[in-house]
Amino acid sequence: MKYYLPFISAFLVFITSEAQNFKIKKGEVLINKTKVASIQKVKQKGTNYYLLSDINNNPICRVQDLEQQSLLYPTDKSYPFRAFFGEKLSDTLTITKKNYWLSEKRIIDYALKIGMLNDTGFDESKTQELILSTPKLPEWITERIKGEQELVEQRQFKVERTFKQEDTFVKSYESRQATSQLNKSIVTQIKYDIYQGDPNGNNILIGHGIYETGTVRGTWLFILNTKNVPLASYSGAKLKLYEPFKEISPLKHEVTTLSGTSKSESIKQMAIELIKRDLL
Repeated sequence: MKYYLPFISAFLVFITSEAQNFKIKKGEVLINKTKVASIQKVKQKGTNYYLLSDINNNPICRVQDLEQQSLLYPTDKSYPFRAFFGEKLSDTLTITKKNYWLSEKRIIDYALKIGMLNDTGFDESKTQELILSTPKLPEWITERIKGEQELVEQRQFKVERTFKQEDTFVKSYESRQATSQLNKSIVTQIKYDIYQGDPNGNNILIGHGIYETGTVRGTWLFILNTKNVPLASYSGAKLKLYEPFKEISPLKHEVTTLSGTSKSESIKQMAIELIKRDLL
C-alpha cells in the first residue's frame, strides 16, 4: 500500500488545485466564469498594497506587506510579514506562511484556500472565525521576538571596573564573511573585544564591537555588552542608542567613520561615547 502513497498525495494536491481553480481578468476574480471578487494593486508612497473588493466592487480589505520591529535593533531591523486588514475586517488576518510574497494570483489563491472567499464571493462569517483563530504574528516571528526578549533583559548589564574611559582599547579579529546583524545578506565583518585598563597588564573585558560592510544598507558599526546584547549602532553619521531608544545627530556625538587600518579607532570612539552615557 505504501507504494501508492506518492500517487495518492499527488492526486489530492491535483483535486485541491482544481477546487480552487479561478481566473483574474482585468481585475475581476472569476470562478466558473462567475465573478466572486475583484482585486487591484494600489500604488502609494511607501508600501504599495492590494485592494480586495466584493462582487459589487465594495472594498473588503487591503493586503499588504507589514513588519514587526526587532527588540534588539529597533528601527534598524524588522521582520516582514503579510496580512489582510481594514475595511470590512474587524481585525488583522495574518498570512502565516514564511517568505510569502504578494501577487494578485497568490492573494486570491490564499483567500480561497482558507475560506475567506468561496465560489459565491466573500464569506464574512468565515473570515471572522479566521481572525479569531489566527495568531497576530507568524509563529516564526513570535519565536524570534521571544528569543530577543530574553536577551533584552540583559541590556542594562555593565561590567564593574575601576578604570577610566581614557584607558579604553580594542582588540580585533580577522575579517570574515558572515550573515549581517540586520538581515540575511552575506557581509564582511570584523569583530572586536573592548577592554579597559593596560593593554599589556591589568585589564578587563567590557564589551564587543562589530564593523560590518557589504550590505545594500552601507557600513554599520555595532557595540554589544558582554552578554552579547546590542547597545547601539552607527551608520551614515547617525548614532542610535537602543535603550532608551534615541537617535543622536552628528553634532552631538564624537564618532567618525574611518577606513583602512582605523576601523578599530571607530569602534573605540563609539565605545567611549557609550561609556560617557553610562550605557557600556
